[in-house]
Amino acid sequence: MLSKIRDRVREGISLSQALEEQHGVFSRFYINMVRAGEMGGALDQTLARMSEYLERAKELKDGVVSALIYPALLVILAIASLMLLMVYVIPQFTPMFEDFGGELPWLTQVVVAVGDLLKNFWWALIGLAVIVVLWFRGQMRTPSTRLAWDGRFLRMRWFGDVIAKIEMARLARTTGTLLVNGVPLLSAISISRNVMTNTVLRADVADAAKRVKTGSPLARALNESGHFPRLALQMVNVGEETGQLDEMLLKVADTYDREVKTTIDRIMAMLVPALTLGLAAVIGTIVMSVLMAILSINEMVG
Repeated sequence: MLSKIRDRVREGISLSQALEEQHGVFSRFYINMVRAGEMGGALDQTLARMSEYLERAKELKDGVVSALIYPALLVILAIASLMLLMVYVIPQFTPMFEDFGGELPWLTQVVVAVGDLLKNFWWALIGLAVIVVLWFRGQMRTPSTRLAWDGRFLRMRWFGDVIAKIEMARLARTTGTLLVNGVPLLSAISISRNVMTNTVLRADVADAAKRVKTGSPLARALNESGHFPRLALQMVNVGEETGQLDEMLLKVADTYDREVKTTIDRIMAMLVPALTLGLAAVIGTIVMSVLMAILSINEMVG
């Protein structure tokens, strides 16, 4: 692949165009950053900043993956335990309950019904899950549906705040890097919006670019949408007033990278006890249903 890129550059095309021809290998962010470095005549500096950014992004991703290992194992083991209880253990008690006659407690009836459903129709449940996943992926490929879902994600408590911070960090770092390399603000905004994954925020940036073109400050233009963090907009405003917008945007990116990492660490710290309590409640409900059935049998025998 690198040989193909080298050969294409030798033929006279730009490095960014050669990278773009390797469909699906390099992200839009990477290609646009390389293109910005070429436009600003500072490709070496841009690649060095890109290396730093990718290292930080990988560090954040690796931290999240490491933090998720224990919760993932906990969930897998819990699901296996629940399946064993519902599919194998609970059905062993059912004939004994039926031999004594009478009506089982409603909680026991629910647990037995769920166990029968999992035992007899597990294949249908797996098929339904696959269909739902494929349907959702198809919906996300439709622009209007993707826009609606991205709007719902932004309105979610905590989750929407994390998305806004991640996207703000991407926008600020890309725009700041482009400005440092001498790219005009409007061109920098147009390139930077392509690195954002949330379509609602991407549309907000496009609207902000139109306002900037008519003379509006960037901070005020972004503030019109109401989706971007207030602190970030205040920092951008200070950068514009002091003539150091590029440096302030990079500080915004660093600030929100740290905030996102801290937020994710806190979420991971709360996830394990939350999963433990939730799974304990489910298993406790199953055990309670068995105990209620045994007590009802004792009453009938007595």
